[in-house]
Amino acid sequence: MSIINRLTRETEISTARIGIGLGDSELQNKKILYAAIKFLTHFETNDDVQMYFFGKEEYIDRISVNSSYSKYRKKINLVHTPNPAKELFNYLQTDTLNAIVRGAISASVFLPLVKEKLNVPTTNRLALLETNSGYQFFYGPVGVDECNDLRAKMNFIEAAVNQMHALDITPKVSVLSGGRLSDVGRDERVDKTINDAKEILKLIQGVFPSIRASHDEVLIEKAVENNANLIIAPDGISGNLIYRTLVHLGGGKAYGAIYMGLDKILIDTSRVGALNEIYGAFLLALALMS
Repeated sequence: MSIINRLTRETEISTARIGIGLGDSELQNKKILYAAIKFLTHFETNDDVQMYFFGKEEYIDRISVNSSYSKYRKKINLVHTPNPAKELFNYLQTDTLNAIVRGAISASVFLPLVKEKLNVPTTNRLALLETNSGYQFFYGPVGVDECNDLRAKMNFIEAAVNQMHALDITPKVSVLSGGRLSDVGRDERVDKTINDAKEILKLIQGVFPSIRASHDEVLIEKAVENNANLIIAPDGISGNLIYRTLVHLGGGKAYGAIYMGLDKILIDTSRVGALNEIYGAFLLALALMS
C-alpha cells in the first residue's frame, strides 16, 4: 500500500479546519479549488471538515462564481484579504484553523512568516514524493538553505524519523552522497560528501539502533530498489535539484512537504504544484491532526 493511501485509510478525524493561500494565477487557484473538492468528497456527510481559502478580493470573487464551488460553498469558506499569507497565520495562531497549506503563496513571502510567527530560526521540510513507477518515499532536504552541515543534517534526520513514527510508519533510511566509494580521491568536494554520509550513518545507528539505514552513495536508484522510505540528499541544493528533476521533468509526483518540529501544522506545496500535490498536502495535514 502506498504511503498516501495508508494515511488516507488510517486517518480518523471528526473536525478539521484547513486554510490555504490563493495566488494571482487563475489556473493555479482552480487547481486549489478542485483539489479541495476532491479532498472534501471523503467527508460529504461531515460539516465539521472545513476548508478556508485566503486571497485578494479579485481572486476570491472568481472562485465564488465558479460552478464547481457552488455545491461546496458550505464547506469552503472564502476570506477576502489584501495580505493572504499574513491572514493565514493570524487564523492559525488564534486556532481558527487546525492547519495551513502554503498553496500559491510565494515562498519568499511564506517562509519569513513561518520563522517570525512561530518564532523559529530555521525550517526543515519533509517532502512526500513518488517516482514515475508509483513508488512513494519521504525525502529531504528540499530547501536550498537546509542541511548544509553535519549537525543540521542530523537534526533533520532525527526530526524526520520522529515525524514518521508519529505517522505510524517505520523508517528505512538511505543517505546519499556525491559519488561512489570508488570515487574517493577524484575531487575534494565529492570526498567530503562521502565522508559526511559515512559519519551521518554512524550517528543514525547510534541514535536509532533499531532503524535500518544505509549509505547508498550517489545511487538514488539503489535507494528506491531497496525500498527506502526516507531518502536524504547530500545537501539542500542537490536536494532541491533532485526534487525538481523528479517532479517537473521525470514524471514523478509530489504530495506536499511537512514543516517539521513546529507546534502548529504547516504543509508546504510548490506555488505551481499539480492538483495531486495540493490534494496530498491536505491529506498530510489531516494525518498530522489525528
